[in-house]
Amino acid sequence: MLFTTACAGPSAPADGDKGSPSNPSPGTSAQETRTPGAPAAAKSSPHPGFADFQAKPCPKLTDADRTNGHLITTVADPRGDVTVHPGGEPQTVLVKLCNTTGEALRDIALSAQVEWNYAGERPPGLTMERREAPDGEWHPVELAVVNDYQPLTGASGARDLPAGGTRIVEYRISAAEDAPAGSGRLGIHAVRADADPFDMEDMRGGGSGGFPLTTASGH
Repeated sequence: MLFTTACAGPSAPADGDKGSPSNPSPGTSAQETRTPGAPAAAKSSPHPGFADFQAKPCPKLTDADRTNGHLITTVADPRGDVTVHPGGEPQTVLVKLCNTTGEALRDIALSAQVEWNYAGERPPGLTMERREAPDGEWHPVELAVVNDYQPLTGASGARDLPAGGTRIVEYRISAAEDAPAGSGRLGIHAVRADADPFDMEDMRGGGSGGFPLTTASGH
């Protein structure tokens, strides 16, 4: 997706995920705050394909990436269509972010977006969560349903991406029992948390990827 459409939406919070993946900064986000004495959320097992995915090389910048000022490339597994069923089991997807530069990229947040017509004129009825792979805690993701490029809408989980380094996150996607059928590309955007959403030049330096997503008919 090109950096050619008008951007809108609030700046991304630099929340408690901020910091490099191997050395996160202290502090907790609003999502991570717990009532004193409350038990910690149970961690699920690592994605079975994590080790193989981690070993795969990073993709190189394309001509389109360079035109758009991208410094981060992304790759998802599985690369093919991901299908969720209304009321069915969640589907998981691994996404790798790769810093193609020799300098650390600060406060890189992540957002998720589908086009407004993903399910016709109806809300898509999708729920998304994200965790740091392989075994971080799951956190809710705000899915932006918009008809233009808005990488800061719902962006969260800001972290530094080391020079030449990578970050792997896992998404968990499910459809409500009454979710309508739909299909389209689910965009995953990496963007500086403090970027000005009304300044296209200031928005440069992140990256954009994604994968095809389908909600099966419930009938």
